[in-house]
Amino acid sequence: NRAEVVGQEYPPLAKAALGTVRSITYRARDGYEIPAYLTLPPGGESKNLPLVVLPHGGPRARDSGTSFDWWSQFIASRGYAVLQPQFRGSTGFGQKHGLAGYRQWGQLMQHDVTDGVKYLIENGTADASRVCIVGASYGGYAALAGATFTPELYRCAVSVAGVSDLVEMLRWVEGRGGVDNPAVRFWRKHIGVASDPNVIAYSPVRAAERIKSHVMMMHGEDDTVVPYMQTEFMVTAMKRANVKHDLVKLKSEDHWLSRSPSRIEMLTQLDRFLEQHI
Repeated sequence: NRAEVVGQEYPPLAKAALGTVRSITYRARDGYEIPAYLTLPPGGESKNLPLVVLPHGGPRARDSGTSFDWWSQFIASRGYAVLQPQFRGSTGFGQKHGLAGYRQWGQLMQHDVTDGVKYLIENGTADASRVCIVGASYGGYAALAGATFTPELYRCAVSVAGVSDLVEMLRWVEGRGGVDNPAVRFWRKHIGVASDPNVIAYSPVRAAERIKSHVMMMHGEDDTVVPYMQTEFMVTAMKRANVKHDLVKLKSEDHWLSRSPSRIEMLTQLDRFLEQHI
């Protein structure tokens, strides 16, 4: 009649003070209820906090509020509130919720992220003058889209292996697999076609001059999911627009930051950047 611990997934963190994770919902601008996870920093503070909004990758994926999340807990340990919105297009919340994200890159999916930030500002959790958007893969796209299409909302943005040019991303995928490849058909269905005006308009690289915040780009040079050239495109556009930016090339690294040294470097750079800007 007793339980015994036979092993721990993260032994060095057994006695560490972790952030408190809450499941929340907020109302998007069209009245739709968006599920989300809010991680508050250790220590009990819950008002007027600097905020990091952390959209997940995929975008057909989701976060989980019941298991350890090393990104959100690391950020919370530095004193930030962390919002993980399960925007329309996320999985795990019903088919309708997932399908609602199709062909909504930079639009409905991005609005759901924006509305979550505004909700936390309005209820006093977040300090409106200290908000940063951070993400990897699709989350990296969302970070660049946030900095580009809602520049008044964010003090800084961090894209890790993010997509910056939807047109070139579609062309790259088609070039590797051919138009009849199942993956190509899926991305055309999810993003759209390269000639679609919305695909062009909602590519952050094509609106870099709208950015007002400081942007950091991090990317593995051996990424075979989102090619490193996506970061190069954005860096070139920001240089032309005189946007302040940092670039961190992760050598010998893939899309998922599979090597421990790369994860440590990414977190170290992220920690420095957030402390400097919010």
